[in-house]
Amino acid sequence: MTPAAAELATSLVAAYAPYVRDKVARLGLAVPAGLDGAIEDGRSWLETALPDLLGRPFASQDRGPLELFQEALRFPTAALEQAGHQAVPRDELVANALPGDLFDLAPASSNDLGEEAWRAHLAWGVTKAAGMTRLA
Repeated sequence: MTPAAAELATSLVAAYAPYVRDKVARLGLAVPAGLDGAIEDGRSWLETALPDLLGRPFASQDRGPLELFQEALRFPTAALEQAGHQAVPRDELVANALPGDLFDLAPASSNDLGEEAWRAHLAWGVTKAAGMTRLA
């Protein structure tokens, strides 16, 4: 894994729990008893999935790191759903793109995760673009 990829993985994992807690609070949802465990499950999954993806050669990275972050949100989504919360209204385009994101938890960009994650994502993107250019 490149240093930029390692920094990105670290930043995304660090941003996960605070981002989810903040997003749930901004939605005004009551925090269910199982949310902390679900957040830890998502963070743990992300901590394994990101190095697996980002450790591959650039051409073999079939998904983006933000997609994995979005996928990790299935854990808190399940906790909110099991607690009886109703899905929130979402834009049709967003609902079609992310059908499992019932509570609109998914970030639109890494900028939503804080400056550190955003900068790490940009640095990784530059590194990946340079690596892909060398392959061409």
